[in-house]
Amino acid sequence: MAPGPVRPALDEIDLHILRLLRQDGRMSHAAIAKTVGLSGPAVHERVRKLEQSGVIAGYCAVLDPELLERPHVAFVMVTLSEGNEFASDDPIVARICDEPDVLEFHRIAGEDCYLIKIRTSTNRAMEKLLRRIRSIRGVARTRTTIVLSTELERPTIEVPSDEEPEPEPQQPLRSA
Repeated sequence: MAPGPVRPALDEIDLHILRLLRQDGRMSHAAIAKTVGLSGPAVHERVRKLEQSGVIAGYCAVLDPELLERPHVAFVMVTLSEGNEFASDDPIVARICDEPDVLEFHRIAGEDCYLIKIRTSTNRAMEKLLRRIRSIRGVARTRTTIVLSTELERPTIEVPSDEEPEPEPQQPLRSA
C-alpha cells in the first residue's frame, strides 16, 4: 500500500494563519500579519508556501443553497451491476460527476459502491437526476435518502491542533 500524502511541517503561526483564513478566506495579508505578529510580506510568503504544498487547496465563496433555489438535498447510494465494480467504473464515475447537481461523490465499502450527495431545485428535478443516474449502463440500482433538515454542514475541515494527543495511561497488570 502506498503511503498517503506527507503533511508539511506546520508551526503554530501557520496553524493560526490557517484558522484565520478558514474563518475568512478574503482576510488581507496585512490583517493576518497584525493578528499573528508578523510582517505582511512574511505572511504572504507563508500563505504562498501553504498554497504550494497543497495545505490550502483553494478558495471559494460559500453559497446559500436556499437563496439560490437548491433547497432539496439527498444522499444517494449507487450499486453497480456485476462486473462493473471499481476496476472498470471510470465511465460511470465520469457521467455521475458531470451532473451539476452532484455535490459530492465517494467510493464506499459495503453493500453499495458509491455515496453521492445531490442538491436540486425541486423534487421533480431530483427525480429526473435519479432517472439519469439509473439509466447509466452498469448502474444496477440506487437508494435515496432525502434530507428533511440540516443541523450542521461545514464547508471545510477544522485546522488540526499542533499538539499531539497524550497517550492513554496504562493500567498495571494484576497478578492472580
